[in-house]
Amino acid sequence: MADTTKQDNWRHCNKCFGLWWNGAPTNGVCPAGGAHHAGGSWNFYVPANPAEHL
Repeated sequence: MADTTKQDNWRHCNKCFGLWWNGAPTNGVCPAGGAHHAGGSWNFYVPANPAEHL
């Protein structure tokens, strides 16, 4: 079993109330319209296990 790691830079969108990864060149498309907006959002760490996807 592989070790679980953490991926940071996940943000909370103030418009759609979802999390999105803020490490891309753009903020992505928000289901509530336009781009996601992270005003005041914390930096969330999400568990990840990349070895499971090999």
